Amino acid sequence: MTLADSDWDIRLFIYQALAEGSRAPDAVTISKRFGISPDETRKALRRLHEAHALVLRAGSSDILMANPLSAVPTDYRVLLGDTALYANCAWDALGIPAMLGADARIKARHPLTGEGLELAVEGDRLSGCRGLLVHFALPFHQWYDDIVDT
Repeated sequence: MTLADSDWDIRLFIYQALAEGSRAPDAVTISKRFGISPDETRKALRRLHEAHALVLRAGSSDILMANPLSAVPTDYRVLLGDTALYANCAWDALGIPAMLGADARIKARHPLTGEGLELAVEGDRLSGCRGLLVHFALPFHQWYDDIVDT
């Protein structure tokens, strides 16, 4: 699927809002920002979703993920100074500081035990991860079969 420049502009607007610690903009907010109808906005969001450029909540035009950022609270909080962001998983929690080129503290919950975990990313170093590993249950080419549960 080919995305228009305007689709990419909408995606950038969404990423900027999430990276600032704001909520994901809804279709009305996006429509007003870009001077397009809510229907045109929903179509653009659907195109972005189908191109795996973001993830919508099932059956709606509400933004769920703009990987590695989550639009909803999760067990993976990434703290960049005073800004708290959410990641979709452990891998994405590491991707946020890499994407933004920033140091971060990561507060997470172990998915099996619920134990609290704290990591730090400082420059190109990760600390607090001794004995931990990130496990991928599925190969990458299957992630979008069900991106929420992957």
